[in-house]
Amino acid sequence: MNKFYNGKRVLSFGTPFIFSLGNRSIGKTFYWTTRCIKKYLKSGEQFIYVRRYDNDLKRVAPSFFENVSFKFPDVSLGVEGSGRSGTEYYINDGLAGVTMALSAANKYKSVAMPYVTTILFDEFINEDNDYLGNEVGNAFSLYQTIARGGGAVLRQDVKFVFLGNAVSLNNPYFIELGIREKIDGTKNYYVDDDRGWVVEISNNAQIAEEIANTPFGKMIAKTRYGDYALKNQFYLDSEQFICQMTGELNYVCTLDGDGGRQYGLYLNEVEDLLWVSPKVDPNCKVRFAISEGAHNDGTILVRDSGASRIYMTMKYAYDYAKLRFETPDCRFVILEYMKHRIR
Repeated sequence: MNKFYNGKRVLSFGTPFIFSLGNRSIGKTFYWTTRCIKKYLKSGEQFIYVRRYDNDLKRVAPSFFENVSFKFPDVSLGVEGSGRSGTEYYINDGLAGVTMALSAANKYKSVAMPYVTTILFDEFINEDNDYLGNEVGNAFSLYQTIARGGGAVLRQDVKFVFLGNAVSLNNPYFIELGIREKIDGTKNYYVDDDRGWVVEISNNAQIAEEIANTPFGKMIAKTRYGDYALKNQFYLDSEQFICQMTGELNYVCTLDGDGGRQYGLYLNEVEDLLWVSPKVDPNCKVRFAISEGAHNDGTILVRDSGASRIYMTMKYAYDYAKLRFETPDCRFVILEYMKHRIR
């Protein structure tokens, strides 16, 4: 039995969006790269290789075929370009794929790509929590660009594959799609057929044990990074300041985020604590947009002086350990807002 990753099970769910997470060095990228080559050789199906920024692509795109070339000794695999967006991959002298930075995806809205059936987004979870301001929207726009045509509004044969290590379940995709709240750690696959996504969480114990027995593995044992690399524990996820609301609470305002998600801001005057909760007061007329995409005729955008006081209040409370969150989603969204707030 092959000890490395195999994506057949996750493909069997038939969803257009695939999120594959797991410990490092188990062969996720190897499997999906090999699959892209085989699909081109069999039926001419093309692929898009995506990273978040051009600089990310420049580091890895030129060597895309290197780790898998031994599997195809009689096949010509070539790369043409600088490594940035638009770098082309050739198989037996035919155009098989191109690179694309998610940050530049909007530039390709008018480009037809009728033969692309795989979008491969590698390292979609960022270890520095560095995401685009409209990350999820950019990804959805890219999918729509690729999947249109072929006699249908959207082609059903296009797979958007997101590959990531066990860095954090609290990422923009899982928050906006409502995935985070469904992952309870009891199984390896979570699927929503209605919304078209499947999440795969792989924990390859054999690979982890082999790494653990190396000098490097012994060095990182009993460290936070060791828990991430060897035990598949999500590296950046923190329960810090996450707890249920207590005491007598006053409702301050509603915070509107992307995807129609809303959060209530509460004040406990006795304990001098602010709480962010998914529970909102539908009758509250004081609403602040914490992203430009959430701004509408019923909200105040954070750009003006009144909204900036809300930002400064939350920032002060967080800096002095006076800000609490009822859920991991609340914590991620608000801390991302404070990091990327509109200026």
